[in-house]
Amino acid sequence: MRPLNEIRNYMGNYHVKSGVYHYHRNEFKQALGFLRKALADEASLSAGERRNARCYLALSLKGLAQKLAANGDPEAAVEELRNAAEVRSDFPDIHFQMAQLLERTDRSEEAVESYRRALECHPSYVDACVALAYCLVSVGRTQEAADSFERALEMKIERLRDPCTRGLELLRGGDRKSSMDQFHEVFLAVPRLADVYLEQALDYMRAEEFEKALIELDRALELNPNYPDLHNFRGLALCEVARPAEAVAAFRRAAELSPRQVVPRLNLAFAQIRAGCIEEAEIELESVLAAEPGEPVAMAKLEELRQADRRGPGVRPGSS
Repeated sequence: MRPLNEIRNYMGNYHVKSGVYHYHRNEFKQALGFLRKALADEASLSAGERRNARCYLALSLKGLAQKLAANGDPEAAVEELRNAAEVRSDFPDIHFQMAQLLERTDRSEEAVESYRRALECHPSYVDACVALAYCLVSVGRTQEAADSFERALEMKIERLRDPCTRGLELLRGGDRKSSMDQFHEVFLAVPRLADVYLEQALDYMRAEEFEKALIELDRALELNPNYPDLHNFRGLALCEVARPAEAVAAFRRAAELSPRQVVPRLNLAFAQIRAGCIEEAEIELESVLAAEPGEPVAMAKLEELRQADRRGPGVRPGSS
């Protein structure tokens, strides 16, 4: 997920900050240079800075691989994905993307293993399970393919059953609005079309046309309302058009839908500061640190806010 621009200023290490900056501009080679410099002197990094540097190093390698594949060099792309997997073997999308490229280069047996690694990282990864099944068919392993298709079906049914059950409970309890959100996910969500609107929104955001981006994000959310990235990007766009209270709601929803992700919670805290909700921001930052001790952005911003408290009334940092 993408952080608000001002969050980079609190990442501490210069090379980590620069790497993150270039990553979000899709300048992957520059990002890799800075992040590798940061990790070359790991002893100088805090635990949180090391975690951020390794995360963004893996993401930058993955992004570079996508560029190489799009430019017709799948072999080089596979090599970069192998490098990414060495940095963060727990990222399922790295293994999934590698498997797809291995299939394209007629290495289906290797692709099978990469799909399996993606599923080890993320056992309910439906797309990986379906792709594995088709790949197994292509190499003649029909019984394993049948098992994989059956597992994918069970995943899809479970994915629909859970929100449907919640929707029925909410409806019977009188909460019509929340129940409709759950039923929308079951019966009306169209994730792949939502991705098309998201790509258009990102194009508008890169061009700094944030009002147009919001229109595309709202269209995407109508089709896929429980996709946390959409809410996070919507929060970013709302901050850019000076609507911080709405951004707070968007980031809060992103955080609710992805409770293990730190970025939407940091975005939420910074948006709360923009909205003048300083005490709520402090509580959110403390909560981040309880879950991720030593997280550098949360530590730095919380200390800044506490110093402002000690100085007494006045303009809070970041509240303008």
